[in-house]
Amino acid sequence: MIELPVLFSTTPDYYRFAVVELRRELDIEKVTRVGEDAGLVQLKDGGLERIHDLATSGYLRFCKYLANVEAHTPTKAHRHYDVEEIAEWALDAMTTRLEALTEAGRYRAGDAVSLHTWDSGQAPWAPGKVRRPLLEMLMDEGVRVVPGGAEHTLSLCLGEDRLTTGVTPTHLGLSDWAGGRIRLAARKEQVSRAEFKLEELFGLIDVPRGDVAVDLGASPGGWTRILRSHGFSQVHAVDPADIDERVMNLGGVEHHKTTAGEFVAKHGERVDLIVNDMRMPPQLSAHTMLEASDMLRPGGSAIVTLKLGTNNPVKQADEAMTMLTKAYDITFARQLQHNRHEITLVLSRV
Repeated sequence: MIELPVLFSTTPDYYRFAVVELRRELDIEKVTRVGEDAGLVQLKDGGLERIHDLATSGYLRFCKYLANVEAHTPTKAHRHYDVEEIAEWALDAMTTRLEALTEAGRYRAGDAVSLHTWDSGQAPWAPGKVRRPLLEMLMDEGVRVVPGGAEHTLSLCLGEDRLTTGVTPTHLGLSDWAGGRIRLAARKEQVSRAEFKLEELFGLIDVPRGDVAVDLGASPGGWTRILRSHGFSQVHAVDPADIDERVMNLGGVEHHKTTAGEFVAKHGERVDLIVNDMRMPPQLSAHTMLEASDMLRPGGSAIVTLKLGTNNPVKQADEAMTMLTKAYDITFARQLQHNRHEITLVLSRV
């Protein structure tokens, strides 16, 4: 049995690095560009489950979204098509696959599915304009479509170079957002956009539990606020700069107006969680987290963003993560939608 090709998305500046990691970890038949932030990969052995396992194990750090591909075709071959014709093309592949899943006992007519339509690069059609007729056609076929949380996801990527469509078990897609493009709404209590990084992460993993946390490089206090909102009764906010008054007024926040290095050297209390979103080179971040590891109780957690840039980020990430394994198990490593030139790691104290 030949496995289906797999669509992957990444950040536009990191497409080539996502391909480097895919080729390093897998036996690949072919990689085809779909658009600026998406590609199509055909494995010689294995398929979606294999890629998903590597991504969730931290070996494929630049893949943000995965989908099975039942049909794909060059975009230029359909440029003259209108949105209804593109919707019909996708519908044929989607319904054929759903019928096959029904025969295999993995889908029942009437079960809810999610529908992801998105674009990669300068495609000739707007995703929203294709989604509307496609949704109507699916409903006419008796398919019940919901915004998210369904067992299966129907995907249509309108790429600048290629169109792809397919049906994917949602739990294997890495994200339940089209293309992995998570959109979080700003709240009036928000003090920094950096909060989105932690909120996105907490939607993907089990939120660390405990009472006492340390936020290294906390100013203006966004991550400290998120930690307080998730049940940490005491947060040590460490930064020479000021913390937003709204955060200080939450209670349970102690501002240490000093550097991370000085705080780590002097703090003797064991804590449950350490977070670090400081802007520094990856190896220095790793070194800081190694120094801080003695503050963590056994089994405690840490979250750190590694600022990589585009100058050989694969090597930078490899070196920093190798350093971190001296004190931690790495349980999550991925470039999130709200990460720019960085990846987010979740660590467990060994």
